[in-house]
Amino acid sequence: MIAVRPSERSLVLRTILLVTALQALELYAQSAVQQGGTRIEILGADQWTSDKAIANGAQRLIGNARFKHEGAVMACDSAYIHEDQRVDAFGRISIRQGDTLDLSGRSLHYSGKDRIAELDGEVRLNDRDMQLSTEHLIYDIGKRVATYTGGGTLVSRKENNTLTSGRGSYLAGAHIFIFSDDVVLQGPDRTITGDTLHYTTTSGVARFFGPTSIISGGTRMWCERGSYDTRRDMGLFDRAGRILLKDGQELTGDTLRYDRNAGLGEAWGHVEARDTANKVLVRGGRGRYDERTRSSHMTDRAELVLRMGEDSLFLHADTLFASSDSSGKRTILARRGVRFFKADLQGVCDTMRYVQADSLLRLHGAPALWSGADQITGRRMRIKLRDGRADTLYVDEDAFLASRVDSAHYDQVTGTYMVGLFRGDELHRIEATGTCRTVYHPKEMREGREELIGVNRADCSRLIVSVGEGRVQRITFITRPDATLYPEDQVPEEERILKGFRWRAAERPADRAGIFEAP
Repeated sequence: MIAVRPSERSLVLRTILLVTALQALELYAQSAVQQGGTRIEILGADQWTSDKAIANGAQRLIGNARFKHEGAVMACDSAYIHEDQRVDAFGRISIRQGDTLDLSGRSLHYSGKDRIAELDGEVRLNDRDMQLSTEHLIYDIGKRVATYTGGGTLVSRKENNTLTSGRGSYLAGAHIFIFSDDVVLQGPDRTITGDTLHYTTTSGVARFFGPTSIISGGTRMWCERGSYDTRRDMGLFDRAGRILLKDGQELTGDTLRYDRNAGLGEAWGHVEARDTANKVLVRGGRGRYDERTRSSHMTDRAELVLRMGEDSLFLHADTLFASSDSSGKRTILARRGVRFFKADLQGVCDTMRYVQADSLLRLHGAPALWSGADQITGRRMRIKLRDGRADTLYVDEDAFLASRVDSAHYDQVTGTYMVGLFRGDELHRIEATGTCRTVYHPKEMREGREELIGVNRADCSRLIVSVGEGRVQRITFITRPDATLYPEDQVPEEERILKGFRWRAAERPADRAGIFEAP
């Protein structure tokens, strides 16, 4: 037995305590790799080897390995934790951050210095009710941003949406996905395809940047910038927007809004509503279409373009309304300040109605028509179309035809009713019935030029006016007239102008732009 003096025992005790402290410090250093105030904290494993000879001094965790860094908890089947804060992990990878975000995969490379995790093999990112699937994903734990470049699929269970793209990023803090490269969002009875799309998982709103198409039910939509609420089935497009509705109507404008559930499409700024089947185009500053009633209206410099043969009729009114019957036949109503222009036919009235079912244009409220030098007025008018061309004109009550001969003379025909026939889009024959009265200025050639020889004043019950070159050519009386031919210098003033005459040339649109220039 060896005796130990008290001083020596104290020295041995201090030595044992120092060694124990150094061992504890070494274990702590092995379990918490420090750099720049951050550390990877090992939470546990079935086996933990800390032999520095293994994998260049890495710690080896085997079986239910768990470690933590910057608020993210990671788990795997096995892992190497290197002294420079790198982690290589394998088998059943799991990363949890916050209350909802969870990533999984087959392998993980993690840089604690950069706080970047790279996952490979059947990678899944889950956050709330959505899951992203891809084969390779980079996740920035500090910024909470996940990125993939080799194709991925997002499934949103709440909206029942599936979204695929070639590349994408997920901003976990804002719950926003940014997708690009062949983006397709597929939902219940809805498909969205585009170049770049931002999708907010908490609201179900998709925003578009670049050419995008949307198919929702029987409605197709296109835009270069806009958004679509997949929960409420509502779209808002503010660049190059176009909506093709189920019944063939097409709506474009600077800004478009579509509510599928309500069946409403609205547009603002340079709006066009096109009916290709019926060759009808409506323009304006603001438009609205109701799918349920198959009706629409247009305001703010509203313009109707109606194809008629080889030409088009351009019509303006304060408001244009359109509707369709069960067979798809259109009715168009123009209200207040109606003015229209066609190369060979112009007109004004207060209200115009076009019914495709009977191919009639109906003019009400002080209507006036001009064809060449002829002006026609009446209480009401109807223009019958045939094969898209003006075929027959009906003037009901107080019918009045006036044609300017020169600055001081007008040929005039009045009747209770008038029926005019068109040939090649021009009036060529007018029949007047009822109480007919005429003032006609016959001419004869004198010294190589036409001169007025007087005024033929006649009354009868029926007559025919032949029109050519835009003016009255001849008047034929069907019933015996009560007529008087006055020499030009002997015409009573009361016989020169018939009752009801009003020359309204100032109201006549001179060209297409003139329909917007009310006198």
